[in-house]
Amino acid sequence: MAFLEIVGVSKRIGERDVLKDVSLSVGKGEILAIAGPPGSGKTTLLKIVAGLIPPSSGRVYLNGVDITDTPPHQRGFSMIFEVPPVYPDRTGFENIAFPLRLRRLSEEEIKKRVYEVAELLGITHILHRKPSTYSGGEYQRVALARALVVNPAILLLDEPLKNLDAKIREHMAIWLKQLQSRLGLTAIYSTHDPLEAFTIGNRVAVLLNGRVKQCGGAIDILSNPADLDVDEYVSIPATNVVKGFMRVEGGVARLYIDRVVFERVLKEPTSYVEGEVLISIRPSEITVSRAPSKNSLQGRVEVVQYLGALTLVTIVVDSIAVRVTVSKEVQLNEGETIYISFDPEKLRVYDASSRKRLL
Repeated sequence: MAFLEIVGVSKRIGERDVLKDVSLSVGKGEILAIAGPPGSGKTTLLKIVAGLIPPSSGRVYLNGVDITDTPPHQRGFSMIFEVPPVYPDRTGFENIAFPLRLRRLSEEEIKKRVYEVAELLGITHILHRKPSTYSGGEYQRVALARALVVNPAILLLDEPLKNLDAKIREHMAIWLKQLQSRLGLTAIYSTHDPLEAFTIGNRVAVLLNGRVKQCGGAIDILSNPADLDVDEYVSIPATNVVKGFMRVEGGVARLYIDRVVFERVLKEPTSYVEGEVLISIRPSEITVSRAPSKNSLQGRVEVVQYLGALTLVTIVVDSIAVRVTVSKEVQLNEGETIYISFDPEKLRVYDASSRKRLL
C-alpha cells in the first residue's frame, strides 16, 4: 500500500478544469516531483493534498485512510510556498519556533527542537538575525526549518527555489535531495523546470494542462516520452520536430523526411499501416560534419549561440531549421555549408493527429 494516494482528483474553478482525473501515489521516504509549466495545476494539486482547498471529485488517502475531508491542521503535513511567509519582524529563532508555540510546547522543548533543526540545515549562525539580513538560500532554509520543526508526515514544496538565481538554485536542489535522503523525508516537490525535477525527485510526474501525462524515473521519461507533449516539455534545448510520412510493411517501418528515407526494423508488432507523422530528435542526438556521408543532409549554418560548454547551432536544411548542439571546441561560422546526420533508431515518431508515441 502506498503511503499517500491521490485517486481520480479533479478540480474545476469557474469554467476551467484545472485538474483532470489525477491519480498518483507516493511511497514513504520518497520525493515525488511534480513537473509542469506555469498554469498546469501544480499548486492546486498540492493545496488539495494539504487540505487547503477541496477537490471537485476524487479522494486523497494517507496510509489507506481517507483524509479528503480532514482539516489541514489534522493532517500533519507542512507546506512551503513559492514565496514562503517568513515574518520580517522576527528573528530566525522566532520564525522557526512559531508553529511550536501554537502547539503550546514548553520553552525548553521549543529551544531544543529549533536548535536541532537549525544545526541540521546549517543556519544556527542566523537564529538571532532578522530576514532582511539573509541571503536567498538562508531565507529558504529558515522557511524549510519552520516546516521541518513539527516533524511533518509529508512535506509539500511548491516551487520553493523559483525566485533564487541559477547558481544558488542548482546548489539548493542538490542540497535538498541530500537532506531528504539523510532524513528519509516523504515529500511532494513541484517545479516548472524538468531538469530540477529530475535532480530532486525519486520519480517525476509530468503534469500538463491539468493531466498527468507520464510518471516514472528520469531516464525512462527522457528515453521513452509517452507523447510529443512530454517530449517537447522535457527536452532542453528544445527538440526538433519535423513532419514526415511513415509506412509499415513486413515488420519494417519506412520513414520519409523530405527526400530521405530511413528504415527501422520493428521490435514489437504494430497495427499502424501508413500516414503522416511527427518526428522528434533532440539537438544532442544530431552530429555535424563538413564532409557528406551516407544519408547526411546538407544545410547552411544560420545562427550560432554559445551556451558555455556547448554551442547551439541552427542549421537550415531545405527551409527547415534544425537545432544542433556541438562541443565548444567545434568552430562553426554563420553562412557556411555543413552536413548533419543522425541515428534512425533515435528518431521518436508520433501520430500527427493524437501526438501519441508510435515507435
